[in-house]
Amino acid sequence: MHDLAVIGDDLSSHVAAAVGAVYGLDTVLVAPHGTGGFFLVDDFAFNIDPTPLSGFGANQVLLSLMAELDIPEIEREGKILNPAYQIILPRHRIDFFNEKEALVNEMAREFPQYSREIGAFYESAVKKSKIFSDWFKAHPFLQPLNIKDYSDYLKIVPYLLMHQMEKARFQRLLKRNSSLNKVFEAQNALLGTTSGYQDRFSDSLQYCAPFRGIYSFPQGKQIIFNSLIKKLESKNGLYLTNCNVSAVKTGTPLEIAIADKTGNLSSLAAKHLIVSTKWEGMNLLLTGQKKINFGDRISPVQVVHWPFTVHLGTFIKCMPEKMARHLAIVSDVQKNIFDNNLIVLESSRPQDEPIHADNKVSLSATVFLPADTEAWSRENLSATSSSIMERLDNFLPFLKDNIEYFDLDKSIEISRLSRSVYNPKYKMRPSFITGWAARSNKTRFKNVHLTGASLLADAGFEGEIISGINAVTRVIS
Repeated sequence: MHDLAVIGDDLSSHVAAAVGAVYGLDTVLVAPHGTGGFFLVDDFAFNIDPTPLSGFGANQVLLSLMAELDIPEIEREGKILNPAYQIILPRHRIDFFNEKEALVNEMAREFPQYSREIGAFYESAVKKSKIFSDWFKAHPFLQPLNIKDYSDYLKIVPYLLMHQMEKARFQRLLKRNSSLNKVFEAQNALLGTTSGYQDRFSDSLQYCAPFRGIYSFPQGKQIIFNSLIKKLESKNGLYLTNCNVSAVKTGTPLEIAIADKTGNLSSLAAKHLIVSTKWEGMNLLLTGQKKINFGDRISPVQVVHWPFTVHLGTFIKCMPEKMARHLAIVSDVQKNIFDNNLIVLESSRPQDEPIHADNKVSLSATVFLPADTEAWSRENLSATSSSIMERLDNFLPFLKDNIEYFDLDKSIEISRLSRSVYNPKYKMRPSFITGWAARSNKTRFKNVHLTGASLLADAGFEGEIISGINAVTRVIS
């Protein structure tokens, strides 16, 4: 019997399994799809999840985790991006540099009439980002859990109240300029996990992401997945993939039935179970109940948009010389950001390296579609793909004539599989008391816990890492 079983393909599940194994738990990780971080086709490699990668700076989440797990310093293989990303509007291009002064100057160049307000905004955002980061480091579940936590929370209430006043002033400014408003909406869509720009106190963490550092790796996020799996197996942990969890019997011990791709059945027993909130088999745990914990009853989380990605192979000669690795392209500053109006673009175009016109480049173009059956029909996805290509034509006019690889059916397949890895856009109600968008990882079962980005939505990508640590901490303690 295992001490711990973890079910999930996402990064948080891999974190939970690796940490559990390092701390002496007999651990098995069941990754049903084995989706991982990227896939290869012909001469092109694509990230399954193109979300910008942060957390590798000094004293930041991923770097600290790798050090704790005694994983070799993979950040040496990474490269900090500058600009971290770009946001493209019909009449504006903003490079999000990783120095505050450079970014403020860039924004002021594009919106000179608001230069003073933009400078003040980022000056305040840096302070709020540090306050939120310090709170998150000391309170990794985000929400206060005891009297001491609430006492700590009272100390930051004055900053939260000040934020509400600053927010009201800045929102009035954004209402006067739809282009500037779309810059912040697009940034939220690029980095965040919630639907709709709300300018919460915690959003300062995302505003300051360029200053903390956005990184790229030759293998993308796959390097993190590989490092965690290798660490799990080095501690005699078990990694199972390309299988289906057909049943989960709760109790002590837990019993998990698994079928491989040929239909052969096996089972494993574990004292504790951690499951990803993205796991498609969550209904196996509900046993007739509609919600898995009390928090889901009083503040349910709804998936409102799933990512759909078109994967393109092309040549570097199609790319603008100063094109960043990550972009958010907005077509119409008057339309809703999720109304066929946003493309999140990731390219493998090298920065600051010698290039040749015939070098091949992988290009991922992602849109967020409503989480309903009609939007995900083959007919609608084909139309969406055509729409993506038409809108990209305005930005990359030579792309259509230089496509080396495009397979719509493969993109549809990968987009569906990516749901186990790539965070959708969630609609969730923040806590009435704290204002944080965070959920408990406890369930109705004492020995079953949750992990996943939706539990710590305010913390973005780095919240997914911490959610895995939080889940296994429950087990270890």
